[in-house]
Amino acid sequence: MKVFERINFSLAAIVGVTLLLILLWPQENHLFGHADRFTLKLDETPLPPTDPPRVTGYADVLSKATPAVVGVYTAQVVRRSFPNASNPLEDFLRRYYGLSRGVEPSRVEEQKVPSGMGSGVIIAPEGYAITNAHVITDQRTGKPVDEVSVKLSDKREFPAEIVGFDKATDIAVLKINASEALPSITLADSAKLRVGDIVFAAGNPLGVGLTVTMGIVSATGRTDLGILKDPGAYENFIQTDAAINQGNSGGALIDAKGRLVGINTAIYSRTGGSIGIGFAIPVNLARSVMTGLIEKGGVQRGFLGVQLEDLPADEGARTTGVVKGSPADRAGIQSNDIIVEAAGKEIATVAELRLAISQTPPGASVPLVIIRHSQRKKLRVTLGSLDDTLRPGIGGLVVPGVTLAPLDGDLRRRFDIPNTVAGLVVTESSGEEQTIRKGVVIVEINGQGVRDEKDARANLRRGLNRFYVWFKGRYNFLPYRIP
Repeated sequence: MKVFERINFSLAAIVGVTLLLILLWPQENHLFGHADRFTLKLDETPLPPTDPPRVTGYADVLSKATPAVVGVYTAQVVRRSFPNASNPLEDFLRRYYGLSRGVEPSRVEEQKVPSGMGSGVIIAPEGYAITNAHVITDQRTGKPVDEVSVKLSDKREFPAEIVGFDKATDIAVLKINASEALPSITLADSAKLRVGDIVFAAGNPLGVGLTVTMGIVSATGRTDLGILKDPGAYENFIQTDAAINQGNSGGALIDAKGRLVGINTAIYSRTGGSIGIGFAIPVNLARSVMTGLIEKGGVQRGFLGVQLEDLPADEGARTTGVVKGSPADRAGIQSNDIIVEAAGKEIATVAELRLAISQTPPGASVPLVIIRHSQRKKLRVTLGSLDDTLRPGIGGLVVPGVTLAPLDGDLRRRFDIPNTVAGLVVTESSGEEQTIRKGVVIVEINGQGVRDEKDARANLRRGLNRFYVWFKGRYNFLPYRIP
């Protein structure tokens, strides 16, 4: 107690002396040697006399949107063989009197086996609905399931047909076979979403039926997350903290006006349950894929014909190579050009450019803004078709940017390739000098040996490919992306 009192007394003395010095100090206001100049943001307007209207619920908004959300149930038809049941009297006679057994084939029956469930959303009263491709495909084989049915929130059930699906975006389109018009949802412009906007995740989690959870948009434009396993995937996710659980895949992400802004697809979780990190495909991307599947039976994507790399500060996509004879080559694009705008959209990364080009149909004329030698320049390019990149339609190329030839005696002598090396040799290349240069021998593509252009064409795929190559006495693995 005495120590405590001493401390109080000492503090009081110090405070008193300090106040006295302040009173005696010249009246010049200084703080740590800085002049007394500062700027304040002032808003002295009075508060409004009444509070703004408060939102107490979204029941009216959701009541118009959620009837379009459906549960999706899939089944596989499995063929099973059953041996014919025998007669007990025949078994007795066969066992003790040597009655011969007739040759009777076993009985084969087809059985429907439930294979999965998910969610979907009806986007047209004619019965067209969107879901995820992984909901209606067999995860082991990648092939579509045999049967699909949907259940509406009012408990009605309908069979559905698979119109088509696109693994590169994880979008699938269903056609519900109903005799009457079905409830459908209004589509919004997902490009106008902002971080902080209120959203609702609606779906059929764990098969319990229509469920709605609420959250906000946590981020937009999430790319390169590795969620989609397809080598040529186009990732551009909306991130939300609205709870998304197993069975919500393919369901609706709805804004505060009851409009569809995304298709719920995946979550990050260590437990399998929601931890507030969910991802949805923007409805603008889903809409372009859906239109192609319904109207043309497939997704037609534009092809530019460049090899690209990201810049460190997300300042655009730099071209590291241009495919000879490609749309980019014809438009005058050169190596080391930095593409900063495409089709009126600012481009910060390679993923953004790939997405912008993929959503533009072949034959479209696209304005580009590039930076060349620190100068901005406008170009216009007429896109080709991405489906043609794996065909010998662009300058006879099998691999974009690379001319290949089967090894023969002349080529072995020209590039000093021993007889023990087999594959296709690169005779011309517009790629980076550090990647695929002249004299490189492609031995394998994606784990499969190649000896001629037919082998190469059969094993190539969109997106990232893995080459096993030989160059100057050494073997190595080399990634090669077909945009």
